[in-house]
Amino acid sequence: MSLSAAGAALQGHDYQHLFAWYHALRALNPAEDVTGIEIEVKNAGNVDDVVVRRRGAADEHYQVKYSVDGRHPIDHAWWVTPATGNGRSPLQRFWQSWQTLSRAGQRPWMGLYTNRPLDVSDPVLALQDGRTGTLGPRLRLATPGSKAGRGRKRWASHLGVAEADLLEMLEHLVLLTGQSGWSGLVTSVADRMAAMGLRSDELAVEQGVQAIHAWVTEGRREVDRQALVAEIARRGLGGEARQATVVVQGIDRDPWAAGATASLDWVDLFVGDHPRTRRQLRDPGNWNSRLVPELEAAERHVRALGFDRVLVRGHMRLPAWFATGVAFGDTRNVRVACVQGGQRWGSDVSEAPGGFAVDVTSPVELGAGDELAVGLSVTNDLSEDVLAYLRGSALPVGRFVAIAASPAPSRTAIPDAAAAMGWALAVRRVVRDQVRATGARRVHLFLSGPAGGALLLGHLWNRLPSTQLYEDLSPGYAPAFLIQG
Repeated sequence: MSLSAAGAALQGHDYQHLFAWYHALRALNPAEDVTGIEIEVKNAGNVDDVVVRRRGAADEHYQVKYSVDGRHPIDHAWWVTPATGNGRSPLQRFWQSWQTLSRAGQRPWMGLYTNRPLDVSDPVLALQDGRTGTLGPRLRLATPGSKAGRGRKRWASHLGVAEADLLEMLEHLVLLTGQSGWSGLVTSVADRMAAMGLRSDELAVEQGVQAIHAWVTEGRREVDRQALVAEIARRGLGGEARQATVVVQGIDRDPWAAGATASLDWVDLFVGDHPRTRRQLRDPGNWNSRLVPELEAAERHVRALGFDRVLVRGHMRLPAWFATGVAFGDTRNVRVACVQGGQRWGSDVSEAPGGFAVDVTSPVELGAGDELAVGLSVTNDLSEDVLAYLRGSALPVGRFVAIAASPAPSRTAIPDAAAAMGWALAVRRVVRDQVRATGARRVHLFLSGPAGGALLLGHLWNRLPSTQLYEDLSPGYAPAFLIQG
């Protein structure tokens, strides 16, 4: 069913107001230098939808473009085609904004924020820098005779300016394309509200959107910290314990990582050009020489800011979820949580009465050494795959123990947070018993289960020897994090 023009416009305004509320909340964070925001700013050219005012850095000028679906990417035609017969193209409008906002010795920070994807088949747009989001640096290196060089010339001709002037503008225009839709932005706003000790449920987020809407309707364009605090009190959005958000970008990036209390980016460290193929690090030594120290630094940062409650999110595989739980461990008086299947799974939830039943198979004696291997089967039974890997390796493992969810592994074997805590406690109990029985100096841990379960298990993983985690290569395994005992 297609959406009417009026309906699309309403969705676009709501999205812009949600985006504005997200940035307005930055004024509450003492770690940032944001003094407030302006909405639909006069004399800001094309980047007038949201302006973030900052003390110690250039103000951020955003144009927000929302699309109800993904059929229309940001392509070459979009840049050079006027929206109306007598109007200017987006490229011309950004150029005008650049000229309007540029001052002596100062250049504006401009951003295009949209949920539309970027057409990377275009030779110019394909040169977007993965870190900065700008086109200028890489486009500057294109030779005149290349496809990108010829495209650069066409863009400059479209503006009637020198290529050098075009490139300078493009180095200050950040393309935030392919961003999350409404639900993803709501999640990020909720993270930021939780970090400020505000209510962070969907209704509270909607109240923030309504606050921006009311200000715009009343003709109020500027919102400073004082006005924001007063509006939060008026709408009853305060009163909850502060909660940090830690985003771990393991196998894919999070478009809203910048709003987190702490954010780690490991994507480029992995082999592969797609999240599904990113399983091994280019340098396996980085598991413990770089990734573990970065997790520990994130924990210290969060604690230094006074947080003792942490929400973890991000795109990562089970060993990273487990290692994150270890970094924010129970022994450090931190409580962790994540969103699993739409539910909040947290270490502050008590296990279900009677605990969680696990099936422990008869140990398989491998006799290759004095170390212990453990296979955790929650979603799928991985026992045969792990045994095949162990028998084909030179690991000094004397015993393999399989611990499976009862009555059988499945996608719904752990239905909720209480069951997840019960499972984690049951697994830790069984592994401790096996370590005592064998005198194992090291545990080799293989996991198949939900991310939230791995996070909680890592959070509770104490009074155990050093633990080697493994990435599932499908087929086979490879060593990942080594958790010190």
